Amino acid sequence: MRKTTNRFSTCVAVILALQACKSHQPSQFVVDFVKQLDGKSLAEAKAQLEDENEKVGSFIKFMGNFKNEDKPQHFKPEEEKEGTPFSITDPAQMEEGYQLALADVGFKQKYAKGYSMLEPDGLSMRGRSLENPVFITKEIYFHDGSKQAEKLDLSEAHRVNSLKTIDSVLVEAQYSYPVKTAVIALDKQHDKADFKGTTVKLVQVKDNFVRIAMEKDAYKDYMEVEAFNKDGKQLDRTSYLRAPEGGENIGGMLKDYKKVVEGILKNLEKGAYKDIAALQKDILDKMPSETPFDDVDKGYVDAYFKGNVAKIRVHIKDGTKEGKKTMMLRNLEPNYTGMMMTEEPGSEKFGFISATTGKMEIPYNYKGLHQITPWFFATGVGATYQCYRLDTAAKQLVPLKEHIEALTADLVTAAANKEAESKFGVMTSTGQMLLPMEFVYITVDPATKLIFANKSEEDGPLAGVTTIYDHTGKAVAGPYVFSGGFEDGLLLVTDKPGNSYFINPQGVKVINLKGYYNVEGFTDGRALLKNADGKYGFLNTQGKVAIPFEYQEATKFNLGLSMVVRMNNDLEETALINTSGAVVVPFAPSSHNDTDGEGASRIYTMQNKKFDAWGKQKK
Repeated sequence: MRKTTNRFSTCVAVILALQACKSHQPSQFVVDFVKQLDGKSLAEAKAQLEDENEKVGSFIKFMGNFKNEDKPQHFKPEEEKEGTPFSITDPAQMEEGYQLALADVGFKQKYAKGYSMLEPDGLSMRGRSLENPVFITKEIYFHDGSKQAEKLDLSEAHRVNSLKTIDSVLVEAQYSYPVKTAVIALDKQHDKADFKGTTVKLVQVKDNFVRIAMEKDAYKDYMEVEAFNKDGKQLDRTSYLRAPEGGENIGGMLKDYKKVVEGILKNLEKGAYKDIAALQKDILDKMPSETPFDDVDKGYVDAYFKGNVAKIRVHIKDGTKEGKKTMMLRNLEPNYTGMMMTEEPGSEKFGFISATTGKMEIPYNYKGLHQITPWFFATGVGATYQCYRLDTAAKQLVPLKEHIEALTADLVTAAANKEAESKFGVMTSTGQMLLPMEFVYITVDPATKLIFANKSEEDGPLAGVTTIYDHTGKAVAGPYVFSGGFEDGLLLVTDKPGNSYFINPQGVKVINLKGYYNVEGFTDGRALLKNADGKYGFLNTQGKVAIPFEYQEATKFNLGLSMVVRMNNDLEETALINTSGAVVVPFAPSSHNDTDGEGASRIYTMQNKKFDAWGKQKK
């Protein structure tokens, strides 16, 4: 399949792609797909066609979620809702955003019979308003010490022809972002404009609805449409759909394409093809000349607004910056069991195959089996819910009395039952109890992988008395009262007498916080706290004062910035400072101060203005 991204507009445009040619010649997409089968066995080709059939089924389901039931609607003046101007993010911020997004990316290895696929994932990639980077593999490193050089585009779900566990992959991450836009203004009197030799046309305006037709570069690089009423008031946009010309027929085309793939798969089951060449010829002969996945060079945008549209502005990319980064992706959920769960076609029953030979190790005896971790599984729901442990030596699933939930790839929490009042312990992949079932909440610190086990039922998770354990079950530190986890290698804790410290992962008290109050954990190498005089300042990770105690209020650092408040005589002034204490946004009177969002999404409200996460005033 052609590459898609997570942005809905681009995803729809790719999925809906049509070809203008009407002759019965195979489309370029079909030709390219058939070429991928060169040198493959019929069994390998069958597996690839099964993948194709599954993807098309997913697209059909996806399209069903986006049935456009909107109709043009006339608004009364008092019903109209004002929108906000569109602008691209500052290129420097986009670059920093991608570097942050790539900071902690890994992959999940998904298994099928005879092969596996790698899906890039990670907390740093989620919740960011960025198009997903493309990851091209260079070298694949297996857990058994072997490696192979292979170029695969992970965004196209290319397979690795091995079931061996992969520890890491060397990739080149590729991304791009706009640095310049063209703005095209249109209304009923001026309904056409030119963009790089192609036409952008306002096809229809009816009450709150507009349709814009675009060609070539304009269609490919379209970003946004803004609408304005007759008084020039910008209108809030409620929805839009970007699709190629003729996209209304996509549902039927998807079904026709799927029908051909399913017919070829049935012929493969019957042994109708003597070799791969015969299969390739049949695909070229039977596929329609137009498929849902062909490239196009024209399309349209339908958009609805909360008001009656008089004129529009279309924003189109007019310059982009390309970025590349060579990096190592680690396996986020490595499977070291040597066995892979697989489903028997048609029966909905599961068994296990060997990662080395691909042969069945545990028969297809388990209906509705799902994986909790590589070592633990479960079937059923409610009263029939049953947990199992994979015993690789005996080659069987061992039923468990305990209720199991994932903790790490090798550890799970175990409780006597699923009831809310149950106490939890920690079980290893061998079925041994590492920690007894006497805790109300257990989690693992993301930075250090240490186990936080909480016994305080009334104070709530991680807010009560917690002991820290390593993966051997040895107590490292505590019991302490704390929240959050290790940041910059240090954890803020309070002991039973009420004394606070920063400790390191070995449990050593490295910073004594006696005489300080309202202490916050470290961010960007700085810890916010208040001294005995009621003024706020910051410590560094060595416990030294990094920024003097001179502020009435302050926020934890976010992307290297903190909002601070000082008193100038009787006047309250607010500013943004960096981690060295230097002023980034100068002090000015501010009657209302607030922050919203985290990371790149942070918005500062102060001085009767709004500033983004980098201290740039928002329009």
